[in-house]
Amino acid sequence: MAHANESSADDQQASEAESGAYVPGEIIVTAQRRSESLQKVPVAMTALTSETLVNQGVTNLNSLAAAAPSLKVTAYPNASDTLTLTMRGQGAGDVGQITRDGGVGLYMDGFYIGRPQGALLDLGDPERIEVLRGPQGTLYGRNTTGGAVNIITKKPSGELGGNVTLATGSRNLVRALGTIDLPEFANISVKGSLTYVDKDGWVKNGDSDRNYNDFNQFAGRLAVKWAPTDNFTANYGFNLGRVRTTPNYYINNDLVLDGYVADKDRTYTTLDLDYSVSKFVDHQLTLEWDISDKFQIRSLSAYRGFRATQDVNYGAVYSTAGLVPAGNEFNLTVEQDHYYRTSQYSQELQLVGDINDRLTFTGGLYFYREKGRHKADNHSVYLYTDALSGGFDAYSGRDVNTLSKSYAAYAQSTWTPGVLDDRLKLTVGARYTKDKRSADRVTYDADPEVLNPREYNNQSFDNFSPMANLAVEWTSNLMTYAKYSQSYKAGGSAESTLNFANTFGPEKVKAWEAGFKSQLFDRRLTLNLAAFYNDFNDLQVDYLETNDQTIIATSNAGRASIKGVELDATLRLSNDFSFYGSFSYMDQNVKQVDVIPGSVFDQVLDQGDNAAPYLYLPFVPKYSYNFGGDWTFLRTADDAEFSLHANYGYQGKVSGSVAAGRAVVGRDFYFSDPSKLLNARISFKRPTASGAEFKLSVFADNLLDHRGSTYSAAIGGTLATGFTGAAKTYQEPRTIGVEARLGF
Repeated sequence: MAHANESSADDQQASEAESGAYVPGEIIVTAQRRSESLQKVPVAMTALTSETLVNQGVTNLNSLAAAAPSLKVTAYPNASDTLTLTMRGQGAGDVGQITRDGGVGLYMDGFYIGRPQGALLDLGDPERIEVLRGPQGTLYGRNTTGGAVNIITKKPSGELGGNVTLATGSRNLVRALGTIDLPEFANISVKGSLTYVDKDGWVKNGDSDRNYNDFNQFAGRLAVKWAPTDNFTANYGFNLGRVRTTPNYYINNDLVLDGYVADKDRTYTTLDLDYSVSKFVDHQLTLEWDISDKFQIRSLSAYRGFRATQDVNYGAVYSTAGLVPAGNEFNLTVEQDHYYRTSQYSQELQLVGDINDRLTFTGGLYFYREKGRHKADNHSVYLYTDALSGGFDAYSGRDVNTLSKSYAAYAQSTWTPGVLDDRLKLTVGARYTKDKRSADRVTYDADPEVLNPREYNNQSFDNFSPMANLAVEWTSNLMTYAKYSQSYKAGGSAESTLNFANTFGPEKVKAWEAGFKSQLFDRRLTLNLAAFYNDFNDLQVDYLETNDQTIIATSNAGRASIKGVELDATLRLSNDFSFYGSFSYMDQNVKQVDVIPGSVFDQVLDQGDNAAPYLYLPFVPKYSYNFGGDWTFLRTADDAEFSLHANYGYQGKVSGSVAAGRAVVGRDFYFSDPSKLLNARISFKRPTASGAEFKLSVFADNLLDHRGSTYSAAIGGTLATGFTGAAKTYQEPRTIGVEARLGF
């Protein structure tokens, strides 16, 4: 009889779904290393399903920020395929350095991706993306002081199926995705996927067929699942890919060069561009063994190999015309060549289970090893405005090798005491980490054959990070929580510093968070709110050691705080009509920065003064929000559907440098414009005669064609004299296209 009732309920839900009536559902996440409902996890996070990603036009990490406002994603100044991830004020000032790490962890199926080079890859067709906000110092331990982004791939189903997607659009866009799921055989299930993307850049490079911001990718994934018994499963993933790009184009609106007027869509002349190429290979193996009906042991083993060449041509972005006596003016062009090669290996053992009906447990051991090399050549060409004066070239470079090892042990447990009808849950956890890092560097001037003596540094640090979380489920649809946690970002060294032996130590954060998660009006309205306060000690401060913009050092010189509020809401009026939105507010306060002897701060302050008024945490938008809706506006008798999806995202202006404090003259030149992005899609879907599903969509990214600056570097002065101009990159123009998808 119970089975019959369940079938009737399923039939009723199916009938309601077909008619468009709202059927409550939930998103299952693995943020705490176990499968749980998103609304039952007492942490601030955003989970985006595959369908949501498609509807909002999220095809890569760069476009993910519009859907998760607390996350700021910025293209690295030197390479358009490299991303800077910042969350709640934590990130990295220079992600191109392999001697340091960022503050936001990037993961795929729980496996850490150490370097952001080549991260601007097409996401393909993931199952979901989980964005965890705030320090994740217990379960995710690789320097995740700001948060973590976890890309969850779709596993083999063991049934025959698949899909093919083909899109074309503006600037010769071609995007093709294909997946195939094979039937299970001998307890083995296999799934394969291929992704190809090609798109012309939006800045025309004179008469060349290579534009700025060209993008090309080819990648494949093979997933194999082996389940020989009911209590053992092995999942293997193999990823192989190549990303080929040209660099960002910088514009100086005040540039004086033969009557040239800056143009965000065309260079002043044909510039010499080579492709930047990133290649990666991943091997990921997850073993799961249910040793009893209450405990499971997991083993996570991964290897990632990566190499990249980056060609950077900034064009002519700097001119001294009008700043120095006539005859001494010059225009500066800068070219850089970078070579990266890294390999990383990680091994993690986990024990997950229920000690009893009131106590759950997650514990583990973690090891990570990364070895890398970064070779950088800088070529600056000074062209005097007076043609008779000629010009001169300046060459410099460095070759850096590094080896990093991390060891960690962690545990987290949730206790449900027998009070308040089991609505109270107390979670405590801790992680102990031991990090070791060594690096060596050789620099050269004028010619690569003229080498300076090789320099070395070695570091070792350890950290204990506790966490406590108290949650109360007042009803089945309302939960409040309060959380305290600590985390840290490992130390390192600055690649371009004058003295490579001057290393810096860890940066530590203490974080307080409180919030609620709710579902109201028969679960039609989901409303989640989080308020946080993060206090940073031993802040890792990047600063110029000289007036040369390429000589950057890092020191533990400061204290700062970030406080803010985050709101997520979804209103589902029916299965055919829903609204969603999110909002974040962040306020930063650089409290104390000790003057670093010998730095440019000495030019503006007396030694011992507080340099905090001259510093500002980069990539922290004060206000961010997005809102959108999904509307299936027509259903026909032959099961066809017509739907409309639209999403608007806004992020406030941010500084691209730490040296943009309120006391800096010309600080506004460091700030980019607010980001405004409206994406829309209209789709037609219907089943075919063979039972497959066909979907045709017309889409527009950046529909309003907003062209604000995305990155801004102050030029025309120093911290002591102030700045008089900026070199900027700009947002991609509107893209219009059509996409066809066939699923079977």
